[in-house]
Amino acid sequence: MTIDWDTVRCFITVAEKKSLMAAAETLGMSNATLGRKIDALEMATGLQLVLRGPGGVTLTDQGVEMLALAKAGGDHLFQMERLAFSLKSDRRALPIRISTTETMVSAVLAPQLPKLMEKHPDILVDLIMSTDLADLNRREADIAVRLARPKSDGLIARRLPDINSGLYASADYLKGCNPDNLKLHEEKLAGLDDQYGAIPESVWMNEHGLQQAVSVQTSSVFALLEIAKSGAAIAMIPDFLAKRHALIPIAAPQSPVRKPWIVFHRDNRRNPEIKAVRNWIAECCQASFGTG
Repeated sequence: MTIDWDTVRCFITVAEKKSLMAAAETLGMSNATLGRKIDALEMATGLQLVLRGPGGVTLTDQGVEMLALAKAGGDHLFQMERLAFSLKSDRRALPIRISTTETMVSAVLAPQLPKLMEKHPDILVDLIMSTDLADLNRREADIAVRLARPKSDGLIARRLPDINSGLYASADYLKGCNPDNLKLHEEKLAGLDDQYGAIPESVWMNEHGLQQAVSVQTSSVFALLEIAKSGAAIAMIPDFLAKRHALIPIAAPQSPVRKPWIVFHRDNRRNPEIKAVRNWIAECCQASFGTG
């Protein structure tokens, strides 16, 4: 029996995504190639590991047992890959990998990198845009910022300042209309799509009967920002971003408050470099969001 790491990595990704299509997209390969990888693993082990159906992929009992062992081995292999990168690039210090959303990377952390570099010039950071906790469990990342508290074993989570949002529009959109007296059901709204499931913003839209007024959807907060700035629609945007771009707040029922968490693996809680980066992230969030 010969099992290569690439095939095991494919199996782990399929198990986590519960979909061949989603796993193939994550891995950057075709569905057919990924299907052959899984077939090869099942042939090598002599076990049926997954069940494929119209609703996605589920693991057999034997697949569940194999997955636990695959993840344990995967942790070590990911560490080897990171060490190999460090040695090949002639750097003794490994980059601290930070996994978070597009908004956090581009609007909160990246602009405040000079503060980290000035205080800790030897620390290397790698900013990764992701919302998947698997990257922490598999040690693909050292620190994550998430909008929900994770329940995974081995992870430590600490609260960050709240992120408040609201409906905002440009002066071009309002054309002199009073932002406190708009009939939102009759306006053009922009909102997040269902890529992330029933997130608070989407639930809020439905609860207030505004979904029918949504004329454009996107999975990107920055796209919502640009839509509002262009004057195309009213969009729900984090307060701190809207204020940066001088957008006008629109009177509306209380919108959702997001409660972000900084998350790291228990094994890294005493690592001085990771601790320094955690503190910097907390300072960045405090500066951007305030006390909430």
